[in-house]
Amino acid sequence: MYGRELLYEVYGPKTLLEMSWLEVEEALQVTDIALLPLGSTENHGPHLPLGSDTFQGTDFARRVLVKLEERGIRAVAAPCMPFGVNYHMLPFPGSLHVSADTLRRVILDVGASLVHHGFRKLALIMGHGGNFATMQVAAQELAERHGCRVLALNWLPYLTAHYHEILTSGQKEGHAGEGETARMLVSTPRLVRLDRARAHYPAPPSRPIEADQHPVYGGGVFRALLSYKEVTPYGNVGDPARATREAGERIYELCCEWMADVIAREFGPAPSLT
Repeated sequence: MYGRELLYEVYGPKTLLEMSWLEVEEALQVTDIALLPLGSTENHGPHLPLGSDTFQGTDFARRVLVKLEERGIRAVAAPCMPFGVNYHMLPFPGSLHVSADTLRRVILDVGASLVHHGFRKLALIMGHGGNFATMQVAAQELAERHGCRVLALNWLPYLTAHYHEILTSGQKEGHAGEGETARMLVSTPRLVRLDRARAHYPAPPSRPIEADQHPVYGGGVFRALLSYKEVTPYGNVGDPARATREAGERIYELCCEWMADVIAREFGPAPSLT
């Protein structure tokens, strides 16, 4: 039975969804930097909502805005794209896939709109790992078409190098595992169902090879996958029940500091536009 219960709370800063055109016009007087997070709607195990990547992508963008302002840099964030490249998740009900070409075209159109308004420096923020290859292609094409500056940011390699300082399992955590569940306990705790969490660790490879990881994690091996059920029957990798809100806050802090550092270095303080 449907109800009108509170599902989740939203904290600032505002994205374009919550801003008026006048607020955007005022922002353009002091910045030409825009963030564009890209998420998905897909399986995240039995314990997390399908929109986990989109909720996290939004939270990443909002928090990076704060980190940039601490560095004396103003920026504006676009709403997080809720659809991504995830064909392999279709065996799990509710997952919604768009092709890489469709995503590329949407990034190009949204990016062109931002450039039209005066945002000449764009930072694409990965909320879903399956989008990153397309983000790189679109970033280059945006730069070539409009003469603007574009970054595609993937925080996972940096985070993976620090996961051992935060996570408790001592094993390889992955999709919708301890780390991602911890972030969701921060972003939308009311939507997390730890009572439904199931631990699953895929069997390790018969012969370990250095850098045998997906490129989104910093490795050098991409495996085309038709169904994520080949990896896990539950839709997650790791032990979500170990997740804590405190760990989620630490992860967000690490990743957003890193992204803000990169954006600040690459784009610097916005020039005076008045």
